Amino acid sequence: ASGTGAFVDYGVYKTKGALKLKAVRATFESDASGRRIMKRAGGVLLELANATAPRQYDWGNKGSFMLSATEAAELADRMASNAPCSFFHDPGAGGANRGNVNKAFKVEPMPDGSGGLFVNLQTTSGGNKSFVSVPVSYGESAALRHILVYLVPKIAGFDEVFRE
Repeated sequence: ASGTGAFVDYGVYKTKGALKLKAVRATFESDASGRRIMKRAGGVLLELANATAPRQYDWGNKGSFMLSATEAAELADRMASNAPCSFFHDPGAGGANRGNVNKAFKVEPMPDGSGGLFVNLQTTSGGNKSFVSVPVSYGESAALRHILVYLVPKIAGFDEVFRE
């Protein structure tokens, strides 16, 4: 989404599951002297859903994982070298809900040497586990990598520096 109301996502749809990548803009506010200060960094939102039928996905029970600019950059670089990558998030870390929900995101190369990869998300909430795995072709992974590289400076807020 952008300030103009535009909405774009990139999707990969497969037999057993699907994933969508969405950009979340950094947010800014003006200080007393009129300077725009970043209030919150943006991120890359990944949503994964299992298939329920051919070409139908359970988006109501999707898993979501927000990559920071640093994580998005690391993921893009590891994808470029066909190396595995994993991140762990505890959305309640530092608060009373610490440990209630855990998310483990992992990308690993396909063993067949095709250059494709598996994108996996395991979510544990209150003792219940859910798992989504989406196979991504070489071409789809290249597109994802290019999108990530493009988004990193934007979600970090650097595009705002060059606005008039």
